[in-house]
Amino acid sequence: MKLTSETKLFVGIVAFTALSIAIALVIMTKPAKPVAKEVLLANAVHIIGPKDAKVWLVEFSDYQCPACGQFYPAVKQLTDKYKDSLLFVYRNFPLPIHEMALPAARAAEAAMQQGKYWEMHDALFTGQRELSDAFIASEAARLGLRMEAFNQDIKSQMIQKIIDTDVSLGDAIGVNATPTFYLNGTKLNLNTVNDLTVAVKTALTNNK
Repeated sequence: MKLTSETKLFVGIVAFTALSIAIALVIMTKPAKPVAKEVLLANAVHIIGPKDAKVWLVEFSDYQCPACGQFYPAVKQLTDKYKDSLLFVYRNFPLPIHEMALPAARAAEAAMQQGKYWEMHDALFTGQRELSDAFIASEAARLGLRMEAFNQDIKSQMIQKIIDTDVSLGDAIGVNATPTFYLNGTKLNLNTVNDLTVAVKTALTNNK
């Protein structure tokens, strides 16, 4: 059967579209290249576990992000249970859509100046649904922080610079959502909280 010019054009368009879709699928399913440890840990401030651990996990997170709040208990359980064999790094990535994300990050950094970073970190996640300036102030007082110093630090450029450093790194490597986890440099594609637990435990088992 002889094809008309219109039919040939239609067939050509269909073939081109199919090829484009196939190429896009290959690109989307191709594993991302791991990010070097020295890049992900550059200027890292918040670290749990031995720096020479064979398994290391980096999280880019937002204190007001509901998904981050859901992953928080699993992360804490992993870091508590495997504190001698897992290196964990927390990096700030407050999203503009969350009004209290940046104030919360600044509060945690301000608490760090008085040696209470992880205590404030835990308080912010466990009280995520109550996040407000009043809640932050009450938690700072409960932790026994010197309030005058805390209120000065929370507004300081030094604190903001720590957060900006984390955000700049996240932007540079393509972080666009929270939480984003890198396990031994490989970005994890997680559907459930349990997926994270399984991935970390598997890595620990394989690197004994």
